[in-house]
Amino acid sequence: MAYLIRPIERQLKLHLTTEVGRRRFDRAKRFVDAAMLGGDVETAQRANARWLKFLCSREPVQTAVWPEEAAFLRHFATVFGLPAAERREFLGLSLLGRFWRALCFADLWKDPDLVAKLTRVVGWEHFDRCRQDGTGLILLPVHGQFARLFRLYLRHRGHDGLEVGLPSHKLEKKGLHTPAAKQFELARQMHAAKQLLKSGGVVFNLPDAFQNLDHSHPVEFFGRERRIAAGFAELALMTGSNVIPIAYRFTPRGSFVLEFGAPLRPPGPESAHEERIGALVGQFADFLRLEWQRYPWNIPWHHLVHYCALPQLDSAAASEEIAVGGLPEAKSDAARQGFGP
Repeated sequence: MAYLIRPIERQLKLHLTTEVGRRRFDRAKRFVDAAMLGGDVETAQRANARWLKFLCSREPVQTAVWPEEAAFLRHFATVFGLPAAERREFLGLSLLGRFWRALCFADLWKDPDLVAKLTRVVGWEHFDRCRQDGTGLILLPVHGQFARLFRLYLRHRGHDGLEVGLPSHKLEKKGLHTPAAKQFELARQMHAAKQLLKSGGVVFNLPDAFQNLDHSHPVEFFGRERRIAAGFAELALMTGSNVIPIAYRFTPRGSFVLEFGAPLRPPGPESAHEERIGALVGQFADFLRLEWQRYPWNIPWHHLVHYCALPQLDSAAASEEIAVGGLPEAKSDAARQGFGP
């Protein structure tokens, strides 16, 4: 880890123009080094993350170390319409998330106890309530820089589940390379998920993915057209399962927050099937929009790239289409396929 951070530290120190500034830098660096070497693992992780935040938020570092990355983030902020007052924080924290993940994700994945200590939970009562009557539960994680760690936290609390709807690159790691083999495996996963949910188990699915969108619904997403996978909604209606959207995000202080949203509310059985599916997809899209609006720095960069490539919508036309039940079926290649996993 140190060999990756040291060049960044040297780059910043070169741009410190006063002796007072250099002394403060050295003092802060000594504190971080002491915490990394002599403190417990939790303290070391927090201290390291806060030091990385300081480095990533400095303009000389952004310009010298990550010029292309910083330029892209500024472009996204413009396209997304991020308020000018929030752009500096967005840029620094987005760089922090990506750099910190590259440095420590593998170590965190090997240490569930540490992940649990670093994680603060919001909305656990929603999860707990949905587990009390033996009904199956579908959790819908939003893609985030550290999102996969939510599974470690749940295991720490004694809960595990089945991930359904694996993306293409994960299927290929299983030795499935042809379209037919991948479709067969996805169908097998769906069947296993049905059985698990009917027995009161937990299933994970990521509707904001770029792949497995054969059955998906278009939604308005910050002025653009985006498709949300609807497989989770079909599963929920077939099995009578509860559905909860969740978000797992890092904080600037070196910790994490796991947020459970309120359970999604399906329309009554008197509604048409597609209307019930659309209602569940729409509620997840609302949760996803709020997450992007509040914490854009937590979103993986390939999702930011994907957003910039989505087709723009005429606001009046989009409102009219959504009011009558969806967007036109014609889609661009970017909207259908996305950019990578």
